[in-house]
Amino acid sequence: MKWHEKLYSRMLIDNHITDCHPEYMTKFSGRNYVDMVKLAGIEGSMVYACDHNGNCYYPTKVGHIHDGVKKRDIFGETVSLLRKEGISPVAYYTVLYHNDSAIRMPSARMRDINGLERNGRYRFTCPNSPEAGAFFKAQISEILQYDVDGIFIDMTFWPMVCQCENCKKKFGKPIPQIIDWNNPRWVEFQRFREDSMAEFAIELTNFCKQEKPGVSVTHQFSPVLHGWFLGQSSGIAAAADYASGDFYGGKLQQRLGCKVFAAYSKHQPYEFMTSRCVNLQDHTSTKSPDELYIHALTTLANAGAFFFIDAINPDGTLEKKFYNKLSQVINKLEPFKKLIAKHKPVLDAQVGVYFSMSSCVDDSLNGVNLASFSDKRTNMDFRHNCILDEVLGTAEVLNKMHVPYEIITDATLDIKRFKCIIINNAKYMTEDECERIRRFVLDGGTLIATGKTSLCDRFGNSPGNFAIADILGVDYSGSDTMQINYLSANGSKILCSTPSPLVTATTAKTTGYINMPDFPVWHHEQYASIHSNPPGLADSSFTAISENNCGNGKCLYIAGSFLLLRQYTQQEFAKKIFKEYLPEFVVSSENLPGSVEITKLRSDDKSTILLGVVNYQDELPNLPLYDVTLTVDAGFTPAAVTSASTGESIPFTAARNMVTIKIPRLGDGDIFEIK
Repeated sequence: MKWHEKLYSRMLIDNHITDCHPEYMTKFSGRNYVDMVKLAGIEGSMVYACDHNGNCYYPTKVGHIHDGVKKRDIFGETVSLLRKEGISPVAYYTVLYHNDSAIRMPSARMRDINGLERNGRYRFTCPNSPEAGAFFKAQISEILQYDVDGIFIDMTFWPMVCQCENCKKKFGKPIPQIIDWNNPRWVEFQRFREDSMAEFAIELTNFCKQEKPGVSVTHQFSPVLHGWFLGQSSGIAAAADYASGDFYGGKLQQRLGCKVFAAYSKHQPYEFMTSRCVNLQDHTSTKSPDELYIHALTTLANAGAFFFIDAINPDGTLEKKFYNKLSQVINKLEPFKKLIAKHKPVLDAQVGVYFSMSSCVDDSLNGVNLASFSDKRTNMDFRHNCILDEVLGTAEVLNKMHVPYEIITDATLDIKRFKCIIINNAKYMTEDECERIRRFVLDGGTLIATGKTSLCDRFGNSPGNFAIADILGVDYSGSDTMQINYLSANGSKILCSTPSPLVTATTAKTTGYINMPDFPVWHHEQYASIHSNPPGLADSSFTAISENNCGNGKCLYIAGSFLLLRQYTQQEFAKKIFKEYLPEFVVSSENLPGSVEITKLRSDDKSTILLGVVNYQDELPNLPLYDVTLTVDAGFTPAAVTSASTGESIPFTAARNMVTIKIPRLGDGDIFEIK
């Protein structure tokens, strides 16, 4: 078994220190480094071989060694000491965000439409440059001579819309200058960006495997939740042995991100990175032990490996007081980690949420010239787009309803095991994806689809109607509402804040209609209310919500993306829909608020499930919950239920497949082993 399939506690000590000052990195001690990692109780440690500055921490023959280490091989020293302590060493290497390579190779630099080559402190090298690719391979070859179990290749994404000569040559046709997600030429260029990055990642992975057979390779995959600009695709996950990356968007982003990583990861577990500080721009503000603990517990309850990120001081020292605190956190996590490592579980749910990376675009940018467009955010920022926000809104409602769910991707071939699939406005879907969904419904599944799902193929081409219009039971008119519109059903008017497609029912039964304001939205002279755009006096004839029986299954279609608002009214409306159409896992509960996430994990021994119950409140430390009772559909008649936190059997009652568990006190959470 590979190291990454059995280790669930990991960490990295960030080291992007420049050599602009003669004292920087002069106090680094490999012995102290390893002592701190050992003190924390970590099983696998990622070690910097080369940072974003392009500074190497080993004697490179093709790059620049950090001046402060005085020609010492501190990378090799640290790797060797980790190995002696029984801690699995993994190399960290960065590409593209690599200042030294950009300085050395002017022709390999990324350039935007205005010829800009850099963004502040970072210099960028283009993955489409053969010269850059050769340089990165030369350094990777040096690094893999060391006794490492794996390599993490960071920054395999686009920090700008590059239009350098290498990109122009490879694209082979004029690059569109106007952002327009309705124009197949622009969409084709976006797919070129995604495919080029994926090809680059796959090329590096294959090179690593040739240089060091058996080594694990993974790439930075956090841009999966950042939309079109960073230009990632499922191809990056295909180039990695497991999914890995760092996020900074809080509780809901982590809960979704864990499931996204689990879905894309070639091997389990994936690893979810959490920084010691509030973000990587802050060097000293440490998160509370409660926050570090709940981050890691959430990851374990979603069948992932937790991963902490610290940052080294400029002189090369570490803060021992932090590692003392971290050791306490990890000791507290030990029973959960042991249970997860024992069962090597995977997420198991009857509800699937479709996540379309290709569709995470921003229609509000349509018509913007690249010459006036700039996005200086990095993968550490939380990018919003309507599709991602709608998926987050869906995830939040499912969490509050205690409905376990899994993520389905374009690469998920086996979807027959789900009872219901939710697709949020996945405009760009391939023919294979559409056929899988069609077969799922015809065979008896329930589909909930919103917005322009399946309107275009991957490259933006469309016949003018949804590719799965036959199972949705509605046709697209070719027009959309204004930005403000309403879903009118059962006397309620549910606000939608993005344009909704105007559709008419064919075989579907319409249960709600589109309502539009009586006047153009935000018109200066004509309006119903000076502060807002209230619903119009009469509903339109266009379908807002409909149900279609198709084969042995059914489709619920919702035109408006109301879930992205994540407000009480919209979420309550969604709850009513989900309660009607989704299968129940938590059949009943008492004293179980929406802050608690319920996950179901399936053990590899096939005779056990794990029930994750994580109490993650908005303000930490969590207030404990008392006298919690929940009844779940275990799928079998349980013989025993054990608490991971105490190791003790807990009382339960069972009737057929239903098991009722009573928890007198629930603090941050627990994971229950149900045999």
